[in-house]
Amino acid sequence: MPLPASHPHQRYSVSGYQERPSGDGFAWSCDLLRHGQSFGLVSDDGRGGSADFTFTDTARGEEFLAAARRLHPDADRPADVLVDELITVRQMNALDQVAYCFEEDRFEESGEHRLAEPGLTFEQVRETLATRYAERRPRVWDRNRSAMVPVTGAG
Repeated sequence: MPLPASHPHQRYSVSGYQERPSGDGFAWSCDLLRHGQSFGLVSDDGRGGSADFTFTDTARGEEFLAAARRLHPDADRPADVLVDELITVRQMNALDQVAYCFEEDRFEESGEHRLAEPGLTFEQVRETLATRYAERRPRVWDRNRSAMVPVTGAG
């Protein structure tokens, strides 16, 4: 079942993502969009601190920050978490192949994932993973849910 239109992963997105090496990691920046309309910019200098937000539409910016707090009430920096998720959604949905991961992969921490052979459908990959690799607790990227979902019960 797809996420409702009111979910932040449906309402917000990013565009123009760019990254470059920095002293300690990668610096990055991207535009923030609400239903395809730009309302701000977010960037990170790659030194481990919080992301910097610049809102061109203050009301939309406050709405975004409130949505992040509701979605991630226990996070130290909920807006940073939401932006990371939106970047991941954009990158994963842009793939030509079906992405998946196993329990030992560090998808949530570092984005580690695997790609199925070209031409295989979501259902074909899900079925193969469920029958051949069930003990490794596979998950497959579901574009409708904007998330890695378990291959059992993902139908």
